[in-house]
Amino acid sequence: MVLTLRQKTILNLIVSEYISGAVPVASQSLSQNHSLGVSPATIRNDIMALERESFLGRPYSSAGTIPLDKAYRLYVESMPLVQMHRVPNDVKIRIRSRLVEVEQDMDEWSSVAATLLANLVGNMGIATFPRAYESRVRHLQIVSIQDNQVLLIVVLEQGRVKQQFVRLKEPLLPDAVQMMANKLNDVSRGKSSDEMCLNHLHLSSIEECLLKTTIAILEQEDIARRPEYYLLGLSNILRQPEFTSSDSVGEIVGAIEDGSLAQAVLNEAPEGTMVRVVIGHENREDRLRPLSLVLSQYGIPGEASGVVGAVGPMRMQYDRTIAGVQLMVELMSDLVESVQGTN
Repeated sequence: MVLTLRQKTILNLIVSEYISGAVPVASQSLSQNHSLGVSPATIRNDIMALERESFLGRPYSSAGTIPLDKAYRLYVESMPLVQMHRVPNDVKIRIRSRLVEVEQDMDEWSSVAATLLANLVGNMGIATFPRAYESRVRHLQIVSIQDNQVLLIVVLEQGRVKQQFVRLKEPLLPDAVQMMANKLNDVSRGKSSDEMCLNHLHLSSIEECLLKTTIAILEQEDIARRPEYYLLGLSNILRQPEFTSSDSVGEIVGAIEDGSLAQAVLNEAPEGTMVRVVIGHENREDRLRPLSLVLSQYGIPGEASGVVGAVGPMRMQYDRTIAGVQLMVELMSDLVESVQGTN
């Protein structure tokens, strides 16, 4: 069925009213509150046609209609035809300032980003750490613990910090620590594990031991497949009328606690910085079917990137949520470029 312009208008009005009020929308409400230029009977006929095509449903026979997945999809795809939600400039400035405060701490940065987005859109926010496609060294530091033991600190280009105790076969003189750190920084800075070739470097046995440890740290980072993330804002979801039953709450909380919800969400993330909206049964995982996702990647394509997005009921404010995700992508990509530019 090809919808007429009036049917699309009626459908989008029903979606908009249901998003705002969370109650079934009656045809009488449409005829009274909107100037559609047709009789109430014509509106009812159009609504019946939309029900037959599975755009609308009814919780029970005498109730008004509620949008189904297809209706939300059409609504989202129609949004470019109307003015999208705009995040106020003072809010943008406040969010940017908060992210800049934690710019050098990736753990804190991802947590703050997820919290800021959750508060901005009124749903759950998810953010992963920006991961390099290939881990590279930004800086090395050596801290002497005992004569034959040191703490090796490896700062990666994406800002992550790795620390490892290294037991040496021979004592390291205190005066030699900084000189050795300088030399290892010269041969490792900006390089991946594959690019750090030991064959043509004139290294002492201690230096070689520390550089091999650095290579092993980079290799472990590259092997790690599961993205580290923060999924925050559960209270926003639990306030929604869709999730008032104890069963639905228990399922969501359980899936958050065991990590399966976040992993299912991240599996839906798109490539590149285009925002992807996944609605209800468009989700591949059953546990996500009551939810909608708005996801995108941020960062520098081909160098370092992460995922940021919002998770909420199908009855989410899509314009506000998409605008919020787009803003976070912009701000977080700028910060990744800033961090990478200081290497």
